[in-house]
Amino acid sequence: MSYPPKWRVVTDTGAAAALMRAHPFAHFVTSHAGIFSTRIPVIADLEADETVRLRGHLNAQNPQADSLDGHTALVTFDGPASYVSPNWRVDLSRAGTYDYEEVQVRGEIKIVEDIGAFRKLIDDLAALIEPQHAEIGDYPLWRTSMSPPGYIERLHPAIVAFEVRVASVHMTSKLHQSFPEADRRSVADHLARSAREESRAIAEKIRRTLD
Repeated sequence: MSYPPKWRVVTDTGAAAALMRAHPFAHFVTSHAGIFSTRIPVIADLEADETVRLRGHLNAQNPQADSLDGHTALVTFDGPASYVSPNWRVDLSRAGTYDYEEVQVRGEIKIVEDIGAFRKLIDDLAALIEPQHAEIGDYPLWRTSMSPPGYIERLHPAIVAFEVRVASVHMTSKLHQSFPEADRRSVADHLARSAREESRAIAEKIRRTLD
């Protein structure tokens, strides 16, 4: 038996890339010197529509930053998720569960020491993430050229920047696909009434699978 089941597996590389762009605050997991996980913003670089590289950075004081070069990382990107109660289905006989989407990326880590590459990483992260919060105020998108003179140069030694050379990308989408249509529509209708943004997002995704 394979896991996850085939109906949860998304093979569309564009969908995986879109989730990583929309939810760049990822879990960076390593195990070569004990199991560590740190939440960090991560950029996914594409070539010919394939994710070939992830870029990120750690605080140099983080023990996870020691001896990263050449080891393997697991980087997970969490899309929306929501609990689903049995009460929200037509058929009440099955237990509650969570619907969710995620992307898991595995690959080899390479330390990047060049300060120009570090500056580009910070600028690329700002260009991706700042527009996602533009409704907060009418501000120009921040970039490193707006920082005080010498700031990036002073910051650089305190940071360990790295790339993950991608070996595999796996996207999972669990949206009640294995349930009858009546249950799926009922779940979507209930989630759409939630005060939780993530639950409403799952409702919309379930509805898209039904259209």
